[in-house]
Amino acid sequence: MQNVIKSLNGMLSYIIDVLDLTSPIRYAITAIDILLVITIFIYIAKFIKKTRAGTIVKGIILLAAMYIIAKLSNMVVLTFLLDNFMSYGIILLLIVFQPELRNVFEKLGRSKLVDVFDMDDNILVKHAISEVTKATEIMSMKQIGALIVFQRNTKVSEVLREGVPLNAKVTSELIQNIFMPRTPLHDGAIVIAGSEILAAKCILPLASEVSVPRNLGTRHRAAVGITEISDALVIVVSEETGTISLAEGGKLTRDLTADQLRELLDKKLDRTKTNVIRNIVRK
Repeated sequence: MQNVIKSLNGMLSYIIDVLDLTSPIRYAITAIDILLVITIFIYIAKFIKKTRAGTIVKGIILLAAMYIIAKLSNMVVLTFLLDNFMSYGIILLLIVFQPELRNVFEKLGRSKLVDVFDMDDNILVKHAISEVTKATEIMSMKQIGALIVFQRNTKVSEVLREGVPLNAKVTSELIQNIFMPRTPLHDGAIVIAGSEILAAKCILPLASEVSVPRNLGTRHRAAVGITEISDALVIVVSEETGTISLAEGGKLTRDLTADQLRELLDKKLDRTKTNVIRNIVRK
């Protein structure tokens, strides 16, 4: 058995030597290594630019320069002080930048790269559908008007810019509070991507009067209007009748029950079929 293993090892070594497989592999790993380092530095630079870290980083660079000068000039006392400072500097930085670091890791966790491998993402979307359906059913019974946009592959950035950013988890209670009459955010639509409410009080483009029956109001025209220029799904709850409707592709499906709505949303927002990716960078 040992002779067989030795023979196999010898054969493998011979193949590697003849084909020189180590060089391309080594070059590929080196290239990936460099790209990863560059990506990390770019990400850190963007992070520093957007936070109060910029000023502190300048101070750190100044201290590092002082340390190098002190070391080269044999300044014993200054070198001793900076040596000790550097020893505890990392812990100090972690404490100072705790909020920023937490924000970075949260954004990284919500990024598209991580979402591709996130097996629980579809579960989050289904939970959001359940919460939206629950809220829609309650608002329908109470005849509270509502306009709920599900962003899919086509981004609705212009609509989001006009709204009030929320970036909140989808819950039935929050949706009901938003559309409660005489509350600050009840006018307009909310926009949902994945399992988050991106914004509220969003103004949607209106469809032409020809596209929507005359007996329907502005909410229904807005729902049809946004679906004519994007692949969004829009739920409408009529304030006058409590009727639930769903708009898609410029067409309106009316008089839906809560169960019918849930079934349609489950089918049309299935991420394994539609490749819907949650939009973290919303603006």
